[in-house]
Amino acid sequence: MLMSRIFSAFIMLTVFLSSLFLFSGKFFPFIIYVSSLLALYEWSKLLQFNAQQKNIFLFSSAILVYFIGRYLSDDNGRLILVLASIFWVFVAPLFLIFSPKLKNFLAGTLIGWLLVMPLIVSFNYLINLGPWIVLLVLTAIWLADSGAYFFGKQFGKRRLAPSISPGKTWEGFFGAILVVTLFSITMVYFGFVTAYSSILFFNLILILSVEGDLFESYIKRMAKVKDSGDLIPGHGGVLDRIDSLCSSLPLATLILISPSFFGKII
Repeated sequence: MLMSRIFSAFIMLTVFLSSLFLFSGKFFPFIIYVSSLLALYEWSKLLQFNAQQKNIFLFSSAILVYFIGRYLSDDNGRLILVLASIFWVFVAPLFLIFSPKLKNFLAGTLIGWLLVMPLIVSFNYLINLGPWIVLLVLTAIWLADSGAYFFGKQFGKRRLAPSISPGKTWEGFFGAILVVTLFSITMVYFGFVTAYSSILFFNLILILSVEGDLFESYIKRMAKVKDSGDLIPGHGGVLDRIDSLCSSLPLATLILISPSFFGKII
């Protein structure tokens, strides 16, 4: 199990970095689009769409992904990021508190799109800012996940959300904050970011990434499954790998492309 997890992680990292830095990043959008459609397919399974609903959802999702990739204007892209940020800051916490059953096809479709489509928009903006910025933001999220796992395993006693995800602890959460804060200070010291406000920025990303992880755990608990899929050996499904990105990147991207709002960070 451990070896398959390590091997899968190595393959995913190799594909990701190659698509990001080789061939002028021309293959990076393709990787994002395919991953997004696979995640939406897993979403349709988690919400237990019937065959007809699944076909309608996936067909319309493919059209929407194509439209976003080819024709989305800058103003509409920002609007999508704003709507996604509002969802994650104000609406998603209500789902985690009250745990409603998502049985309505239209509501399930809209929430699925609100999870995944803004991720595509975010990556389109970030890759235009530069591949190193993409890597910097994602590294902060990956370090947060690793820090939470390590501190949770070593010191975890108090459950963060026992009814949704029993494995997550407050000790892991605060450990992740420590790791991300040290990462932020290091990036400022070596000049990769321009101001210590990046500490707040990266920790905001961390908090939203935890929320995305919890939100997917709530959906999986509702579907009574452990993973969103089995496409990635040792890791589960694609949605399992991008849930924290879905929740954190929209607001992070808005901040990075609107320096007058938050101050220039990178």
